[in-house]
Amino acid sequence: MERALNAEIEAINHAIGACEKAVEARFADFKRQWPMDAGDMDAHLDSAPDFFAKLERLEMDGLPAHEQRFFELLQNQSHQNLAALSSYLNDARKAILERMELVNESLGQVPFNQNASQCTYLHIEASDRQLVDVREFKQEIRQALSHAWMEDRDSAEARFLALRRLVERLASQAPEQKRWRETVLDVRQHVEFIAREIDESGIEVEIYRSGAGKSGGQRQKLATTCLAAALRYQLGGNDHGVPMYAPVVLDEAFDKADNEFTALAMNIFANFGFQMVVATPLKSVMTLEPFIGGACFVDISDRRVSGVLLIEYDTERQRLKLPEHAHEESGLEAS
Repeated sequence: MERALNAEIEAINHAIGACEKAVEARFADFKRQWPMDAGDMDAHLDSAPDFFAKLERLEMDGLPAHEQRFFELLQNQSHQNLAALSSYLNDARKAILERMELVNESLGQVPFNQNASQCTYLHIEASDRQLVDVREFKQEIRQALSHAWMEDRDSAEARFLALRRLVERLASQAPEQKRWRETVLDVRQHVEFIAREIDESGIEVEIYRSGAGKSGGQRQKLATTCLAAALRYQLGGNDHGVPMYAPVVLDEAFDKADNEFTALAMNIFANFGFQMVVATPLKSVMTLEPFIGGACFVDISDRRVSGVLLIEYDTERQRLKLPEHAHEESGLEAS
């Protein structure tokens, strides 16, 4: 009988020890998974009252209901927000392409190069830059959306952690993360523009990927043409004709440009329907005279005292009646 009782006691003690180890293992798991909630509690039976008190609070607070609500929000709201973000990126890119179509319609109205044998026009194309950060960001969104409706609890929690890391990165104020956020969210940085010069029959004459390798005059001409077309789109739009009131002010205009480019630029702006107000050295006056409707002569003495003299304009001859004492170092404002 004594041997039987001792064997039974030993078996019970062994079972108790196994239960204690199992409980302590659960305590340790809790501390590993929820270190902030575990606080200073130890993974020993002495801390069991604290663990059980926390369990009681969780049960009284209705954790299972909140957990279910959390998974519902994770599945529904996160899916909606991610879909909205994805739609924004796609719609913004589509808007850029649609705007470029209108700009190209404006460019098609004014020749870029014109001579006796050929007339060419600019056409701007937009293409993706294939940035690594943007590609990875979009891939993360697609992966999150693709598994939103087919996941168990473990997969949902893993997706939540991934989403939390993404949100924290988007909200970070660190300089590196701010640069990353601007890169992935500013769709204008996702595309690059190529200008193609084509003739009237649609044959490509020249490609402009940038101003590199071009002379200063060519770069000015390219920039001026694109600027005028963009302004024409912003102010008038394709359906509203040329803008009725659209003054463009150019300071130090055409100071380093030759007469040919000056006349070309003024023609471009005039054909797009802009009213030009230019401040330019006197050397460009002869070229600008046909495009202006009035002018004034500005003289500055000792860099402190300035004076303005209105100049009569001959509308029939399209020329200014300049005073005799005007010299090359003086400035002229024409409009």
